[in-house]
Amino acid sequence: MSRSPAVDKDTALAQARAAIENRTKYIESLFDAAQAAADAREKVAEAARAAEQANTEHAAAYKEAIEAGWTAAELTALPLPAPAPVSKKPSKTSKRTTGRGTPRRRVGAENTTGPDRRPDDVSSTAPGTPSEPQPSPADAH
Repeated sequence: MSRSPAVDKDTALAQARAAIENRTKYIESLFDAAQAAADAREKVAEAARAAEQANTEHAAAYKEAIEAGWTAAELTALPLPAPAPVSKKPSKTSKRTTGRGTPRRRVGAENTTGPDRRPDDVSSTAPGTPSEPQPSPADAH
């Protein structure tokens, strides 16, 4: 019978701790990078709010100048730029639509008459019979 080599517990633990320490530095780096990204996003959001406020104030001042008798051509000639359009935020509660301008037809409504169909407009195909040619199973390849 062969004997397994003696394992030094302290050496094994030291190697495990070194491996953990080596891997832990990546978590520290990842945490620092994530924090820096979050800080940068907050600065961007703050700058966007400041720009929106400045645009609003510019538009108000431009409107006041127009109301005081200045023309857009005169202001442009000075040269004073027209304000950027103030963005309108979409409402958070918008209705979902089908994206169609006309309402959808009901399923099974092929043989019904309505305000837009006369009885003589009803299709001559039987219910469940397709009105367009269907591909044959051989076309599927």
